[in-house]
Amino acid sequence: MSYFKFNSLGISALLIALSLAFAACTTEVEVIKEVEVIKEVPGETVTVTKEIVKEVPGETKTVTVTKEIEVSVPVAADLPAASKPKGKLTVAVPLVPPLVQLQSLDARGTVGGFGIDWNIFEGIVRSQWAPPPTVPSQSTYVPEIASSWEIASDQSSITFTIRDGIPWHEDRGDFGNVTAEDVVWTFNDSFKEGSTGNPGEQLPPGHKVGWEVVDGKAQMNVGDNGFDPLWGMLHGGIGWGATYGITSKKAYDELGEDKFLTDAVGSGPYVVDAWDGHDQMTARTSAGHWRASPRVETLQVIEMPEQGTREAAMLTGEVEIAQMPGKALPNLVENTGGKVITLGKPSPNTIYWSGNYWGETCPDCANTDVQANLEVDWPGAFEGLANGYAWIGDPKDTASMENARQVRWALSMAIDRQKIVDTVLGGFGETAYVASNITPDRPEFNEEWRVPYDVAGAKQKLIDAGYPEGFEITLWSACNLPAIWDCEIADAIGEMWITNLELDVTIDHADYAVRRPESVDKTMNTPWLHGIGWLPGQSIANFYCAHPGHLGGVTLPDDICAIGKQNDIEPDMDKRLGNNVAMTEYMSHWQTQSAVATVGNYFIYSPKIVEWRPYMTGYFNSAETIVLSE
Repeated sequence: MSYFKFNSLGISALLIALSLAFAACTTEVEVIKEVEVIKEVPGETVTVTKEIVKEVPGETKTVTVTKEIEVSVPVAADLPAASKPKGKLTVAVPLVPPLVQLQSLDARGTVGGFGIDWNIFEGIVRSQWAPPPTVPSQSTYVPEIASSWEIASDQSSITFTIRDGIPWHEDRGDFGNVTAEDVVWTFNDSFKEGSTGNPGEQLPPGHKVGWEVVDGKAQMNVGDNGFDPLWGMLHGGIGWGATYGITSKKAYDELGEDKFLTDAVGSGPYVVDAWDGHDQMTARTSAGHWRASPRVETLQVIEMPEQGTREAAMLTGEVEIAQMPGKALPNLVENTGGKVITLGKPSPNTIYWSGNYWGETCPDCANTDVQANLEVDWPGAFEGLANGYAWIGDPKDTASMENARQVRWALSMAIDRQKIVDTVLGGFGETAYVASNITPDRPEFNEEWRVPYDVAGAKQKLIDAGYPEGFEITLWSACNLPAIWDCEIADAIGEMWITNLELDVTIDHADYAVRRPESVDKTMNTPWLHGIGWLPGQSIANFYCAHPGHLGGVTLPDDICAIGKQNDIEPDMDKRLGNNVAMTEYMSHWQTQSAVATVGNYFIYSPKIVEWRPYMTGYFNSAETIVLSE
């Protein structure tokens, strides 16, 4: 019997596998491995080689297919000139969050994430475009609002020249053109004291010194020895994820904070007509936009939380694009004639064992001594230890730490990861074991990080830790962001813990926005399903080390964090990878996080769409590049 294993190439592997299945009418064929290597050289003809290793009864064959293609890397300004925009594009997604236009309050990243992706806002720079699933360069940036920039020879600052004549959208008032003052205000607001905004939390300490206007330019000052060579990923616009969209200081001053929060004033190719959170966002083209001329007049993005609703909308032609889980794609492709694209780095759905705040110091906190201020500043740990939560260890008590480690290992070993991939994800995913996104196919992966499915061993670990009768546990998993976290994975985990370990399990499906504040005020001590599709060598320490903002419910000891934080300034990619390996080694041993399976981010689009050049970023994006058939 044939079966097909889907790897990180996403739907391209699906289509190749299907074609092999049809070709093998009389011979049983199993696709074991597929590797695609593309060398991207703008404007040159390059070679693409695919190796398909096949097992056929009695022999093993390696088939190599080579072809030449033309690869170009256009920037936004190179988009083809458009005729008069026309038509309407409707997109179905699981979530349309309410707009929160002020960076310091934008916990969901609605400006630098959704707003950038939907072409409402723009960044100072953007990534160099590359066709998905290729990850854009982390070190090469394309000008956007900033026409150029200069890095000081001592790396103490970056000075940006802001383009003249970029107007703010005028529907909410006359706010003039984008200025250096707007850029400086946007960034300084994002990391001011008390900020809960998503973009500012991603910045390393050296990039939170402050911005200022110098000779009409926007200057980012950098702390001593604090320069991050991948600064564009952290401060730019589209290409890597939810980063920064520039906002209007004049609009904030004239509208007032309450109105400014919800009335979009951007500078992008689309102008918002209505942005109604948990309903829809509708926008129209910005006539004569300086950078891009969309070919579609009206863009509508509709929230459809239920998968079945999105499927029906796609089947009836109500929408042209829909975000879907991989397991729904084969039938939809067959019945709509649509095509599928993978956007974003697959997210390793991971259990964060919240309440384990082990950092000794928090340099940016009011009280820098973490362990001396647990009750006041880190109440999730204090409450968890007081209540005897089995998964939380006391770093001042060796026996407590070891018992809690055994509990976390037991619960991780009781999860049948392959079964979750095969059933919950319908084969569209891979097993995962560590939170750093060093997946088993990467050369840095250590086989000792692989967690076995071993129910008997898991039971013995609970007995050894002092829990022969089990305990109560709640696992939180939001259902409104299925492209990142699949809450059905949490349901399956809960069932396995009940069946295999006889635990008393509650699955909490509260929306992400409901419980996220607990990760900021450090009251979080409920294990939760999360996961980030980190890029290779990306700095991961800020999410796992003590600081005042959003954390994964866990902080690592200072010496481990010191290794990880070297990536904030390390230019050598091999050393960055090595630092992440060292952190991962520690996290695996202590099971501070238990990764389960990667979840891909798939979009199906109608045959009516004849051209679309999205970025790799994980949400629907780049509507200005879409061309609809006549």
